[in-house]
Amino acid sequence: MHFPPALFFAAVLALASSVMADLSITAPNTTSFVRAGGQLPISWSFSGSYPATISIELVDNSKQLFTGPLALFSNLQTTSGLASWTIPKLGFVGDKFSLILVANIGGTATILAQGPEFSIKAEGTPAPAAAPGTSPSSSNSNSWSLLAKAVFATMLFAVLFSM
Repeated sequence: MHFPPALFFAAVLALASSVMADLSITAPNTTSFVRAGGQLPISWSFSGSYPATISIELVDNSKQLFTGPLALFSNLQTTSGLASWTIPKLGFVGDKFSLILVANIGGTATILAQGPEFSIKAEGTPAPAAAPGTSPSSSNSNSWSLLAKAVFATMLFAVLFSM
């Protein structure tokens, strides 16, 4: 039986969607206040099928301090959903940081989620005052789950057609 390539690719993508995880970074977010020398609480949510372990990397989106992702944690249990990084007192002050969750899928490091940008303030910076009657709100993270699913589907598609 022969299937048109577009139909076959759509079926593979649907299969990949059902077996890949939906991961998203829930903290830090755009309203998080963290200082050099302090703790950066990190949390993520997940559903569906997911890799057993993930890595967390820090990205300087401004490219002023460093240009590539900086590994903070590796081989974390995905189901833990929590980590905390002690920010060095020197060298990590800026306004355009984000975190990525990375997993080894088929021997390839694959970005599964990227969180929103957040700032790291200098040590001793006072916390901002909340306006009366308001509280900081969380923001939705940018989940790269669709991209991860597409990469997985493409790899699966290549393997099936190379047989």
